[in-house]
Amino acid sequence: MSRTINFTDSVIRNLKNPKKRTIYWCEGSPAFGIRITPTGTKTFIYKYMSGRISRFKTIGQYPKYSIRQARAEYNTLYEQVNDYGKDPIAEEKTRKERERPVEALVDEYIAIGKLKGRKYVVEEERYFRTDILPVIGHKQLHEVTPSDIDQIQKNIIKRSHKRSNATRNGKVTARNVMGCARRLFNLAYTKDLITQNPVHKIEMLGVKGRRDRVLNFKEIWLLWNKIEENGVPPVTASAIKFMLVSMQRGIEVRNMRYSAIKSGEGVWQMETGETKNGKMHRVPLNKHALSLIEDVAPYTKASQYVFGATRATKPSKMPNMHLVPSTPSAYQQAIRRIRKKLSIEDIRPHDLRRTGATWITAVGLPKLYARLLLNHSDGDRDVTGEVYIQYSYDFEKQKAADIWAFILDQIIYCSDIEQVPNLTEMRKAVQNSGLL
Repeated sequence: MSRTINFTDSVIRNLKNPKKRTIYWCEGSPAFGIRITPTGTKTFIYKYMSGRISRFKTIGQYPKYSIRQARAEYNTLYEQVNDYGKDPIAEEKTRKERERPVEALVDEYIAIGKLKGRKYVVEEERYFRTDILPVIGHKQLHEVTPSDIDQIQKNIIKRSHKRSNATRNGKVTARNVMGCARRLFNLAYTKDLITQNPVHKIEMLGVKGRRDRVLNFKEIWLLWNKIEENGVPPVTASAIKFMLVSMQRGIEVRNMRYSAIKSGEGVWQMETGETKNGKMHRVPLNKHALSLIEDVAPYTKASQYVFGATRATKPSKMPNMHLVPSTPSAYQQAIRRIRKKLSIEDIRPHDLRRTGATWITAVGLPKLYARLLLNHSDGDRDVTGEVYIQYSYDFEKQKAADIWAFILDQIIYCSDIEQVPNLTEMRKAVQNSGLL
């Protein structure tokens, strides 16, 4: 039987079920066909070329879709392709994409972030769940307006008025959330799902979070000598102290693994995927850092994490092998609970990095040494700096760590807070030590 037939009800009804899927073409109407499966399902289709690719556009099933309806749809499709150069299937896909709710694109955005190894994807997930999706998650992408986006940041600032610990009245969080929303809609724009990014149309209420809080010597003494007395569990207290003595970020300390400690070298080595700037970082472990690791070993040595999350007050006979890192807010919450008891106002874990860097430079160490120990990028974007210089600066970092250990010695071992030296006395002690 010829594969070209007249499209009449009698002809189509009498087509026999084939052994495999078969297409019959309409006489006089190029690329207008009906596809029949072995089970007898008959479907009108339109075949066209998109570039060098053959595409088959489903029109509808017969007899629910009449020949007249199918032919009218075919004529419309034929005109779109041949007269206007459109691709009906691609346009339908784009239309469906545009009609997706925001929450569906968020899932894709998060998945892409995880595949790329974006460091703060977990924090972005929290922003979406807490602030963005409750306002616009149910809306289609093209329905989101600048007013919707503005409402998100206003909700954050309004909420912050009820929270005493909100940073700059919630404006720092608002800035971070708006950045997250902007990146989401940039993805939608690049996928041609929207014509403009609604985040670009609002006045930003957020501000960049910048702090200059540095603990003075007496506050360091209080934190070091009184933290456990005020109910902070031993491992958490040691982790907070470790942030101070190592000057490393909280996320890095929380995720520190025993396998990353090079005991023969006295170094904690973070690989490129574990640091903020994506560069390998070797942190010299001064005597205080090594002592803190020894202190927590009875609690965490069976697990892979040095400061694995545990509120145990005494080591167990059978250490937990399945400890996980502490939550991002664990150290902040611990400090918040005790800061009034310690008479240390407005302190946060990240201030401990700034504290160490401030005092080692205050006693005479060049700023470069502090930057190296903090693992801050220097903004050098040339090929020489990024590719050819692979020196790890172990000597400079070790000197910074040793001087910081000496400074801490003069503070934490004082018998009482009144014996803690001032900066002038500290500078003189460091100069006399011969470490500079």
